[in-house]
Amino acid sequence: MGANRKNIPDNLIMYSGAGTQNYVADVLVPVSGVEARKYIYQGTAKSYTQITVTGKLAQHSALPQNSQVIELIQRYILEQQSRRRTPADRRP
Repeated sequence: MGANRKNIPDNLIMYSGAGTQNYVADVLVPVSGVEARKYIYQGTAKSYTQITVTGKLAQHSALPQNSQVIELIQRYILEQQSRRRTPADRRP
């Protein structure tokens, strides 16, 4: 893990999502495994944000269809990318 951290760009904005029904595991990926990612990016990436989604549609395979996840992607990634673009980038 440590040897490859030097390859992480210092301007990387990293978002990590975890889904769980019980804060322990979603059958495929233990929440602790998702939480451990912060140690890879901490002090290396520009920022690291972890979001944990819980509930009926929070298991690993359901996350892409989960309305809360879709809303978070829209708000934190797509809208922020749009705001960061310069007027020259927005020309057709």
